[in-house]
Amino acid sequence: MEKVKVSHIVKPVLKQLANPAALWRAASLQLRRKQKTEKPDDAQLGFYADLLQGDFLHYGYFDDTTIRPGDISVNQIVAAQERYAHQLLELANADRESEVLDIGCGMGGLVRLLLAGGFRPVAVSPDRSQIACIEKKYPGVPAFCSKFEDLDPTLHAGRYSTIFTSESLQYLRLPRALPLLEKVLKPGGTWVACDYFNRDAGNPARRLPAWPDFQVVAADAGWRITSHRDITSHVLPTLAYIHMWATRAGLPALRFALNKVQRKHPGLHHLIGGALPEILRYVDVNVDNINPESFARKKQYMLFSLERA
Repeated sequence: MEKVKVSHIVKPVLKQLANPAALWRAASLQLRRKQKTEKPDDAQLGFYADLLQGDFLHYGYFDDTTIRPGDISVNQIVAAQERYAHQLLELANADRESEVLDIGCGMGGLVRLLLAGGFRPVAVSPDRSQIACIEKKYPGVPAFCSKFEDLDPTLHAGRYSTIFTSESLQYLRLPRALPLLEKVLKPGGTWVACDYFNRDAGNPARRLPAWPDFQVVAADAGWRITSHRDITSHVLPTLAYIHMWATRAGLPALRFALNKVQRKHPGLHHLIGGALPEILRYVDVNVDNINPESFARKKQYMLFSLERA
């Protein structure tokens, strides 16, 4: 096996740092990053799909909530993701003549199951890669590359017997989304949602309120919750599995790489040294976000259905 020399990586980086044009280009890209994130081509989506060889991007649903992360296989996670989707389908409206809307369609896992169940799915997502995936795999399924709130209400008015928001409710702006959900849902239709809520109430920095507060917001907007179930414990095994690999492999690999740079290239390590504490803090925060104990303490994962009151 050919040995990779760190210098082959370091020299191009140093060359870019010494190039004013390259620095200006880097600064321009950074300044424009907000605009790009609003219309993302999320590379993580492809990574997850390649890693799991599936077409779901959610946490999955484990029947066995006591399973240890070391006993979980990738195939079990894929099966848990299928099981999660079936939990949603069990709450769908019985009307199969009308179309159903999958908001935040991901890589098309729910669309696949809807087609198999005799439904007529319509997909929407602001992510171009997701919509391209749907169009390639399911060319007969209408797919809209748009934020839900930006859909044309006249085109979609009263069109859907069921609307699904599967880990996509957290991205919707409720003051705009709730009236539009009402407009596009058929009379007597069902809104099926599955997502996590913050346990700390009254935090304005959070897009989704705490579950009790959401119930009030929904009721004030004319929605009636017809069923609800806390499934937090059923999604934690997937988080535990990811957290295990992050702490067993990811963090040690990062520390090894930093130590390697410090020994072999002390000058470069000195240049980036000032940013290291912030980098490590960022890593720690993200690792804590997938810590199942931390997640269960901060968030509540709910599966529920709603109808117009």
